[in-house]
Amino acid sequence: MDGVNRHFPGSLSLLPSSWLLQRQSGYSLYDLIITSAMASVLGVSAMGMSSLLQDARLTAGVNQLMAELSLARSEAIKRRSAITLCASTTSTECQGSRKWHDGWIMFSDSNGNGRFEPGESILRVQDSPAIKSLNFGAWGPGTGQWVTYEADGSTKQNGTFTFCDSRGAAKAKAVILLGTGRPRVSALNASGNPLNCI
Repeated sequence: MDGVNRHFPGSLSLLPSSWLLQRQSGYSLYDLIITSAMASVLGVSAMGMSSLLQDARLTAGVNQLMAELSLARSEAIKRRSAITLCASTTSTECQGSRKWHDGWIMFSDSNGNGRFEPGESILRVQDSPAIKSLNFGAWGPGTGQWVTYEADGSTKQNGTFTFCDSRGAAKAKAVILLGTGRPRVSALNASGNPLNCI
């Protein structure tokens, strides 16, 4: 064999057959279009997933606080004694703040003054929920620094716990607390106005 392509009689090709059998490397236009389309779909999906994850975090935070408020109310009725939740960063004392996103404690508040004092016991400690901010705008004793449930399950604090993330007020959620002590979830504050992320 002289290396000339003899498979096609009358062929004008004088290239060696080894060149014709070599595989082409690189991408075709079709490959590039398909790859671009897949990258676009994955990019849009990733943005959608990010929003879903943020929604899930807010919902988990709301559910967590709802459970804690319900538990505090239940404990107050069961023990026939005041139970207080307050914002806390140390897990051992109330921090005297309306910002609850660093966590909170629940304790038996024998004198019902909203302060954790010697002789009172901590019932639960809640670490920081995975949200950007959680504020309690309230009326009544403590003005948002604590919530005290009385022995009958009522509370003197009325207000709105507002949950926010990096998306701001447009995606905020709220837990409304009224004097009956029963919390409820809302998209508006206790006055019926849009939520505000501070």
